[in-house]
Amino acid sequence: MTEENKCYAYFTVVGDFDPKFITECVGVSPSDAWGRGDLHPRTGAERKFSRWSLRSRLEDKRPLEAHVSDVLDQLDANPTAFKEVSVRQGGGMQLVAYFHTFYPGVHFEQAVVQRLANYGLSVDCDFYYLYSDVREDTE
Repeated sequence: MTEENKCYAYFTVVGDFDPKFITECVGVSPSDAWGRGDLHPRTGAERKFSRWSLRSRLEDKRPLEAHVSDVLDQLDANPTAFKEVSVRQGGGMQLVAYFHTFYPGVHFEQAVVQRLANYGLSVDCDFYYLYSDVREDTE
């Protein structure tokens, strides 16, 4: 049986900073964060940069556009602080999708694009097409 498509989105900043400082500035705990010099838990390698991220709270079967809106809603909890952090640290909206069954396309309404722009966010898409034309019943 083919897996369902899965996707998520997250706000992120990377650079040379103390992640605790970002948390204090925005008043929200990150979904994921590490500091430069911290050890990567799987590889044991030292991190070369800091990162602070806030992930969508939705289940991964929801459309990608819904995940982006959910992250923006979280940023709206403290818009002035998130905009300041985003502009200062080069904030981005990361879109991640694993397409197992079909590629649904991505469409953002003008209002969502405006919200992304208001925070000065770049958008990065990591899309993985994992569909195979081989039918399971023929193997």
